Amino acid sequence: MGICGTAFLLKLGLKVPGFHSILILFSLLLLILYSFLPKTIPRNIDKRLYFSLSASILFLLFANVHSGPRKKTIHPLFRSYLETQLKHSPLTKFESRIVMGFVTGSTKEIPGNFKDIAKESGILHLFAASGLHLGIFIGSLQCFGNLCFRKRKWISLLLSLGVGFLYLVALDFPVSFLRAYLFVFLSLVASLFYRKIGPSDLLAISSGCIAFFLFYDFLSIGFLLSFGAVYGIFFLKPSFDQILLPKSKSFIKENFHLTLACSICSFPVLVYYFRSFSFGGIWINFLLVPMAGILLPTLYLSFFLQSLVPKFLMTTLSSWIWLPASFELSIFLKLFHELGNMGRGYKTWVSTPVEFFIVSILITILFTFYPKLRLLKFPYIKFPLYILPTFFLIVSYCFPMPSFPFLQTKVRKRNLSIWHGDHLYLFGSCDSKGMTELTPGLPPPKSISFESESCLKGILASMKKYQITDVYWHGTKNSLNWISKFKLPIKSKETEILGAGMNPLFSIIRFDGNPNEVEWFLQRSKQADKSRINSRWKGILLLDFPPWKKKEAKEWIQYQKLLGISTAWKMILVEETFEIPLRDYLQHTNLL
Repeated sequence: MGICGTAFLLKLGLKVPGFHSILILFSLLLLILYSFLPKTIPRNIDKRLYFSLSASILFLLFANVHSGPRKKTIHPLFRSYLETQLKHSPLTKFESRIVMGFVTGSTKEIPGNFKDIAKESGILHLFAASGLHLGIFIGSLQCFGNLCFRKRKWISLLLSLGVGFLYLVALDFPVSFLRAYLFVFLSLVASLFYRKIGPSDLLAISSGCIAFFLFYDFLSIGFLLSFGAVYGIFFLKPSFDQILLPKSKSFIKENFHLTLACSICSFPVLVYYFRSFSFGGIWINFLLVPMAGILLPTLYLSFFLQSLVPKFLMTTLSSWIWLPASFELSIFLKLFHELGNMGRGYKTWVSTPVEFFIVSILITILFTFYPKLRLLKFPYIKFPLYILPTFFLIVSYCFPMPSFPFLQTKVRKRNLSIWHGDHLYLFGSCDSKGMTELTPGLPPPKSISFESESCLKGILASMKKYQITDVYWHGTKNSLNWISKFKLPIKSKETEILGAGMNPLFSIIRFDGNPNEVEWFLQRSKQADKSRINSRWKGILLLDFPPWKKKEAKEWIQYQKLLGISTAWKMILVEETFEIPLRDYLQHTNLL
């Protein structure tokens, strides 16, 4: 606990100069004072406090707390082994990628469209190295080892821990997988000495180890989700079991309580960091996680058996070896497809819903202390208390969304997006998929206008996903000639520059300083100036020049009249804080 508390404080003040040294001096001072002051507390508590202070000092002195993020990569030998085995399997390319995602616990291995659906269905954790993978892997090894070494189970235990550690190394120590391995290691080692380690000790020791050896991953999103889910299993699920049919051990009740506990404990993390939650994922997990528990050991067994087959028999036997796994995988994918289409219940928020965040934490605390609160065990209180988590999730899902914003702007490298009313304008190029992703928590726009062919892939995906029909491409003559060769549901607008017809009262045009497009840009701005039909019309020229041309951009503003640009246009440099003057200008055009 000393390491965890100190690591938490260090995370909070890591950016403060000298905070690490202050913590060391403060911990040493506490240890010295505690050593010499008279003892007034029980001996067992005294030992724990002394041990915690000593552990805190050791952590501050020897832990690598200044380590940066690590790019986790699967070990090349392990990846090569999996790819070789999958090449000889009868699985399709799509199925092979899904299997790679299952075995490696990496979402990078699965196709992008499948990943998006899995995220919205709440089962993306099945493709992230977690306790489910390690538990099934080590459990399978334990079962096999116990059959081989019936009278010497310690050999089976050491074998499973050793191979499990190799699996951990091959995946490059993902934090959730490391947490699961520490749980298994501590539990199995304790069983060797006929001891039982408690849930609180498991959480404290494993989180302390991660803080000491992988400080950057301590309190990361993966850490919080992994430990949050396990916290729900250890502390919330027993409370649910006590309330409803405490003597029943039915699979349906156990699985439902397990899913509900994990969902409640992961809810605050997901809404705080991602502002999203898959409410349909609760019942999808209820059905698919047991299926994954059957599929994973079959996959492990298929890889193992195929690696034993000689090359001259590979073609003959591989189809038989992979038959059970292929059958189970097809059922899993079919079930996932049907459940995902039936109702994912995926909801996003524009900003973090603080009220839901706080209530979910209060519910977690309430059920954590339920076994110790006699008042909550009366029959008239137990049933309303039991339906409280479900009621909370229903209210969170049905709670009305905020009103649609008048104007929303985003600035990225070589890209600017303006969401005005129900129309989305994409200025510049789209270097990544995130450029065209819509804002979570808001209804999709009815229309999209863009100017670069690099945005096509993301826009076509949004059109398919949100059923958007009005899409306009304001490209050059060459690009529009190129698009005419394909049958795309996109309307071309060569004569009108993007943003010129945004509103009868104003137009917004972006220019990136490309010298080859200066003449074209000036012509289009003059055309927009002449085509205005309202006397109160105003125009905005957003100068989005590269950093090395910022001086040139300021000269454009200085020599606006010499360039032939009328004073009806207001020139604004696209900086990090340009949204404020732009918003004020559009909402209060008479001020400027």
